[in-house]
Amino acid sequence: MRTALRLVLATLALPVALGASGAGAQSLPTLEQYPLRDRVFGPGGAFFPNYVTPSMPGISYMTGMGPAARLPKGAIFGAATMDFLCQQSQAPTIAVVSAPPGARISVSFGPFVATGTDGGATNPCLGHPAKGAVVSFKGRRAPGQSVTLRVTYPTLGAWYDHVVPVPAR
Repeated sequence: MRTALRLVLATLALPVALGASGAGAQSLPTLEQYPLRDRVFGPGGAFFPNYVTPSMPGISYMTGMGPAARLPKGAIFGAATMDFLCQQSQAPTIAVVSAPPGARISVSFGPFVATGTDGGATNPCLGHPAKGAVVSFKGRRAPGQSVTLRVTYPTLGAWYDHVVPVPAR
């Protein structure tokens, strides 16, 4: 309790201490602009610094493939669910519908950049980093090869099929 009280008092005293640092420094928000409750529990707060409850409901089904998705080495596709503030939600499940003979396809959790959507709420997260299910391809690669994936998103159980081209090495 003492630690929490010290943290709150330090948070309140911070704008006063930093405000006198000079004219070139940006001033911190006042308690009117950034209330005490938000300073402790809200975005950037002391107890839940990395999570914000979205002001708009709904999730988006985000995908990533191609060079713009910045997938990990060997990965060919990524899928994730995100809320309106681009925060990760539950990861979708991915099943392989068809693959080239001798190909080894694996699905793991990893990062990518969202380059497209499968559906869901409209969302400003295109081009933003995402974390979710990432599909990796190992095996011989030939021109024109592709992998067909079924991506099932949580909550509603919506699913979409994707035909993903296998890039040459």
